[in-house]
Amino acid sequence: MASLSHASILLPAVGLGILLVLLCAPIFGDLWNLWWNRYGFSHGFLVPLISLYLAWLQWPALRQIPVEPAIGPGLLWLVAATALLLASEVAGIITTGSLAFILVLAGLVLLLCGYAYLKALAFPLGYLIFMTPVLDGLTEPLVWPFQLLTATMSAAILQALGIPVLLENSIRIILPTVTLEVVRECSGAGLLVAVLAIGLPLASLTLQAWWSRITLVLSSVLIAIVANWVRVAVMGVYAQAGGKDLHGPYHILQGLFVDWVAFGFLFLGAWLLGRMEHAAPTPSLHEENESSSQIISLGPASNRAWWLACCTLAAATVALYALEGGTAELKKDLTTFPTVIGDWVIDHQQNSESLVGLPDADESFVRSYRASDGRRVALSVAYTRTQRQGKELVGMGTAPLHEKANATVLRVEEGSVPANRTIIDRGHRSIPVTFWYHINGTSYADRNLAKLATVKQAFVRGRTDGALVMVSTEPRKDQSEDSWQTQEAFAAAVFPLMQEYLP
Repeated sequence: MASLSHASILLPAVGLGILLVLLCAPIFGDLWNLWWNRYGFSHGFLVPLISLYLAWLQWPALRQIPVEPAIGPGLLWLVAATALLLASEVAGIITTGSLAFILVLAGLVLLLCGYAYLKALAFPLGYLIFMTPVLDGLTEPLVWPFQLLTATMSAAILQALGIPVLLENSIRIILPTVTLEVVRECSGAGLLVAVLAIGLPLASLTLQAWWSRITLVLSSVLIAIVANWVRVAVMGVYAQAGGKDLHGPYHILQGLFVDWVAFGFLFLGAWLLGRMEHAAPTPSLHEENESSSQIISLGPASNRAWWLACCTLAAATVALYALEGGTAELKKDLTTFPTVIGDWVIDHQQNSESLVGLPDADESFVRSYRASDGRRVALSVAYTRTQRQGKELVGMGTAPLHEKANATVLRVEEGSVPANRTIIDRGHRSIPVTFWYHINGTSYADRNLAKLATVKQAFVRGRTDGALVMVSTEPRKDQSEDSWQTQEAFAAAVFPLMQEYLP
C-alpha cells in the first residue's frame, strides 16, 4: 500500500475529533457530573483511560489489518446512532445518550476502517458501558433484596459484638442510642458495577485461565457485599460510642470504603491467582514485526468515508445547538395561582408534609389548602425550561415517585387525564401523593411517554420544557378508595388551572 505522511492522517482525524467533541459536549458534561456527584460512580473517571489502554494494546494487531471502509453499513449505523444521541441530548436522557455515544464511536470505526477493526476494538468499546448508567437496569432489581440482606447481616454483626439491636421494618436498625436506616444507597447494589468495572479488565490482562478469571471477579463481588455489611455495622458501633457523624471521620464509612476493600482484594487476588497458574511469560504486546506490518493509508474509499462521517456529525451538531436554543416562559406567574379552588381555601399555615418534587427546577410553587371539614392538601408545581442532566423533568429526581406508583385517572370537565398514585416514606410516616407530568398542555403518567413527549416537543416546537405537578395530603391511617378519590378530586380541579399557567 502506498505510504502517506503522518499529517495526511492526523489532520482528518483532528477535524473529525473536533466535530465529535462539539456534538457530544452535553453528554460529556452530564457524565462528568454523574461521576463526580452520584453515589458509587466515581469509577467512571477511570473507565475511559482503561478503555484507551485496552485499545492501545490492540495496536500491533491493528497494524496487520487492512483498512477497508464499510461505507454503506457504516453510514447507516452512524446516522442511526447519531439520531439517538441527538434525541437523548435534547431530552436530557443520559442513559440512552451515553449508550448512543458508544454506538457513534463504533459506527465511526466501522465506516472509516471496516469490520475487522470493529471486531478488534469490540472489547475496548464495549467496556465503556461501565462509565454510563446503562447498567442501572441490571442493579435496580437488586436494590431492595440487598437492603434487606445488608440490614439483617449488619444487625447480626452488631448482636455478635454484644450491642442490643432491634430490626424494624426489615431495614431499620434500632440501637439503644441511635436508629440507623439502610436506605437505597446503603444497599451496596450499585457498588457492584464499580467492582466489575475494575475486575473484568484486571482479570483479562493479568490472568490466563478462565477458571482463575471467573474466580477473581466473583470472589471480589462477594467481598464487596460482605464489606458493605461490615461498613454499616461499624457505623452502628461508631454511633453507639457517641460519634455524631455517622459516616465517621473524613467520611471513611461511605460507600467508597467498600470499593477500597474490593479493589484491594482484586489486586491481591490477581497476584495470588497468577502465581497459582504458573503461566509462562507471554511475548510482549509491544513487540512488532516491522517486515509484516502495514502502513495505514488513505485511499479514495477512506476519503469518501471521512467526508461522510464529517457531514453526518456536522449536521447533527448544527441540529443540536439549534434545538437547544429554544425556551418558554410561564403564561402567568405561579404566585398568582387562585387562593380558592372549589371547596378548598388557601391555608397560610405551612403544611409540614408539603413535598418538593424537583428542588433544582427553574420555577417552583408550593401551597397548602384546607377544606371546610379540616382536611388539608399541599399543591406542588415544579417547572423546568430545558431538560439537562441533574434537573431533567423525568430522571433520578423523580424516580422515587414511581417506585410504588399505580396508574389512575383524574375526572375533569373534558373527560379524564392520566395520573399516578404513590406513597412517599418520610421517616415513620407514609404520605399519599397524586402526581403527573404536564408537557405542552398534556398530562402524562408514564415516565417513558413523558420522555418521548419532551423529545417530540424538541423536534416539533424547538423546546423541552415541562412541569411536575404533585398533590399530597397529611399521613392517614385510612387508605380506602374514598380517601384517594377526595385527594384526586382536588387534583382534577387543579388540572384545568395548570393550562392557564404552564406553556
